[in-house]
Amino acid sequence: MKSTLSEEKVRAIFSSCDKECDVLIALLRMVIPNWDEVEYILEGRPHMGAEGWHAIYELFCKFNEEHPGECTFPGGVWLSMGFAKDESLGAWQVDCSEMKFAFKSDRS
Repeated sequence: MKSTLSEEKVRAIFSSCDKECDVLIALLRMVIPNWDEVEYILEGRPHMGAEGWHAIYELFCKFNEEHPGECTFPGGVWLSMGFAKDESLGAWQVDCSEMKFAFKSDRS
């Protein structure tokens, strides 16, 4: 499933979150329509076009500067757990088709 992120909405996430993990989860929520049903990711990461990937990396680095102590390596959460850069996709295009999920069971 492919989608295109809004650069404006991505930038807004960074200004509205206090922790890196919250930023990453908000980004995942933007590209995985049924995120609320996901228990955890079994396999894969979203793939993203290079231009958008680099822009988000820079935003994470700036976020780390403004939130000292959150991460010792600027952009580390994005590099280790963020999206994979994919040169075949458009700038802000994201592809989640190779991901596999475990879904929350219905406990009602």
